[in-house]
Amino acid sequence: MHIPSNLISRLLLAGLIVTGTLARSQSTDESLTRVMPDQVSGKPANWKTAGNVRIGLESGSKSESGNTVLVGTPGQPITLLTGSKDVHLLMDVMLSPGADANLTVSGATIRLADNWGQSTINSQTTGAVLTPRAELPSRSVGKAPGLWQRIDLSLEAGKNPAVLAQLKINGVLVQENVVLPGLPASAAGSVMLDVKAGTVAVRNIGYQLISERQVARLSNLRYQFYEAKTETTEPAAIKNLKLFKEDTLNALTYEIAYGQPRWHAILYTGNLIVDKTGTYTLTLQHGGFGSLEIDQKPVLANSRMDLGELKSTRLNLTAGAHPFTLFFGRSWPRPGFGLFIAAPDTKPQALHTASSLPEPDPVGAINVAVQNEPVLIRSFIQLPDENRKRTHCLSVGTPSGLNYTVDLNQNALVQVWKGAFADATQMWYERGEPQLLEPLGAPIRTAPQPLVAQLSNAQQAWPDSLSDTDLRYGGYKLDQQGNPTMRYTYRGTAITDALIPNADGKSLNRTVTVNNAGNEPLYCRLASGKAIDEVGKGLYAIDDHSYYVRLDPKQKVSVRTVNGKQELVMPLKGAQTINYALIW
Repeated sequence: MHIPSNLISRLLLAGLIVTGTLARSQSTDESLTRVMPDQVSGKPANWKTAGNVRIGLESGSKSESGNTVLVGTPGQPITLLTGSKDVHLLMDVMLSPGADANLTVSGATIRLADNWGQSTINSQTTGAVLTPRAELPSRSVGKAPGLWQRIDLSLEAGKNPAVLAQLKINGVLVQENVVLPGLPASAAGSVMLDVKAGTVAVRNIGYQLISERQVARLSNLRYQFYEAKTETTEPAAIKNLKLFKEDTLNALTYEIAYGQPRWHAILYTGNLIVDKTGTYTLTLQHGGFGSLEIDQKPVLANSRMDLGELKSTRLNLTAGAHPFTLFFGRSWPRPGFGLFIAAPDTKPQALHTASSLPEPDPVGAINVAVQNEPVLIRSFIQLPDENRKRTHCLSVGTPSGLNYTVDLNQNALVQVWKGAFADATQMWYERGEPQLLEPLGAPIRTAPQPLVAQLSNAQQAWPDSLSDTDLRYGGYKLDQQGNPTMRYTYRGTAITDALIPNADGKSLNRTVTVNNAGNEPLYCRLASGKAIDEVGKGLYAIDDHSYYVRLDPKQKVSVRTVNGKQELVMPLKGAQTINYALIW
């Protein structure tokens, strides 16, 4: 079955081919082939290997001996990979102030440049594609100098013309389905990096060559069609329904429901036969309720979705047959479903008929723009690694393009990002049931736990949350520019919290006042991550150089290690004002 290119892009975004990351701050995916610096042959003299590198926010750089990072300066380009026509490629890059480089993949040139503090998008913006003309990125999501940035791309260069299927910078899609005509045959399959100015460091290079081979098939297909009086929300409800029809199937399809009672539930059973033992990604798309079991174990949980939404899981399967059960429950969304499977080195394979999965109705994005004053939106927020929604969040978009979200229930800074403000489609389209706001930039997740807490000793773990009896939110007050100052009371201690962009648009300044009149040992946690490095006086690189915290060197802070993570903390006594800046 042919899969439309726009659906392939959605599957890519859902993670069906995006097989993971290699960053030290995240888990390594064994399906990616890793390229170590000493494996790169023919390194030009302007490229060196290192074990670690530090590039200053404003100037300077230094490296340590080792074999995990490539460090380059202007001169000859380095060839990182050959023979990669259809490829999924990931890498981390770090740029010095004013750095400029070209990443060339099979002849397609992608700009990597220091755009810190620049709001204009042009051919110099990171993510611009320069062949044969400048295809500008949809957003500017590059980070400040000295921070690691993730490059994630999928290229189809084995066909004519070649297509850049997707390009993500720091987790945000900036290019999609860019046609790349006229690429030279001599460049096919090569990945090169050419530094034009400054210093560029590269690490965690991983790739996966992609093929179109089929990896699985279905057999012994049967279905049971149940008539209902309203929507069927879960498989367990089927026992209370009337069996309307059952039969065998030649192919997995929703067509059996056409012309049948409107309200219904369907159970599909059969065998999923995979050719080889390995790790497979299964993705289910449906309009209504749906779930999937394999080998009598749930692999994709039951949920209601609209057509166009996807849910995926990765599963280890042995070669041979695996019994499966697919549940579909008719609900209010437009009905239909599709089931896809992929190996780490293949494109998604549809296991359903084309007619089973209609094209979703187009939904225009409802984006919230910021003009001359801050925009404040209350919403739910759900972070990628959390299975619950944060229900009392305030997101603030500023004219400078430095935006943030706070959890008002916890006095917690949840995320910061720059550029365009927010996508409110899930809040304001139709019934807006999810009530989720999505950042339009590359969000920096800032350890979303309470800012202030009472600790009995210096090694006590920081609380993940506070009860509403310990912490009370007291509303916010707007200044003359429209920036909010949040007010809290923590066990009798008054706290105010304000985040205001710096005038140059390069940092988000946080001012916290605390009036600790009691004897309780209170602490303020400014940042948390796997690693915190002091890279200058009062300047700290947080979570393996994901973002910076800058404060007055005279402020008494310390870095402590608890439960495998490092935290930047400050003791609080009496009346205090804490000022620090977040930079990314």
